[in-house]
Amino acid sequence: MNDDRSQAYTLEGFIGSILLLTAILFAFQSVVILPTTSGSVSLDIQEQLRTSANDVMIISGDDGGLSCQVRYWNESSEPYFAEGQSKDRGYGVNPPPNVTTCDADGTQFGAMLNETFGEQEQEYNIIVSYRNNSSTEAVTMVSRGSPNAPAVSTTYTVTLYDDQRILGDCGGAQCPTLPAAYADSNVYFPIPEADEFEDSPIYNVVVVRVVIW
Repeated sequence: MNDDRSQAYTLEGFIGSILLLTAILFAFQSVVILPTTSGSVSLDIQEQLRTSANDVMIISGDDGGLSCQVRYWNESSEPYFAEGQSKDRGYGVNPPPNVTTCDADGTQFGAMLNETFGEQEQEYNIIVSYRNNSSTEAVTMVSRGSPNAPAVSTTYTVTLYDDQRILGDCGGAQCPTLPAAYADSNVYFPIPEADEFEDSPIYNVVVVRVVIW
């Protein structure tokens, strides 16, 4: 009975940590984005954009694709996602690539974004936020510039685990786990293990944010 109660308390603690960390990340991400030039987008269109982006995020999150995109780093010192261009711009104006090392069918996140918004000539940025000790940091996945019209955004929370691995080019060998990649001075993987989950199988909780205009 005592063991069961201890396990229940431990589980409650993990859940509480996830909820707290997610709330902190969402607070960090909740920035009001104002138009940089005059122009108007109807509220109906804004809501359609938000709904479409949310649908893409849910589909990609449920099938594990978002986790794969977040973990798509090479075993190298390159300070950006695998196949990326730079630390500040991520993939630049290109959509996130199809990550075939995660699943035989690959990830469809980038393709769905391109199909959903590219055909409508809508632009989007993607930012990934995570906890680093007591602060919240972010890494750019896609950067297509600054909004020149009222922008809308949607977010999705991804839980990372200690036994998961980075998924980029690892020289033909098995890629290291997330803790090992972060600890390796020769590998640039920016997401550390969150202090809240030090004694749990959870590594960190990240928020993927898509901003559309």
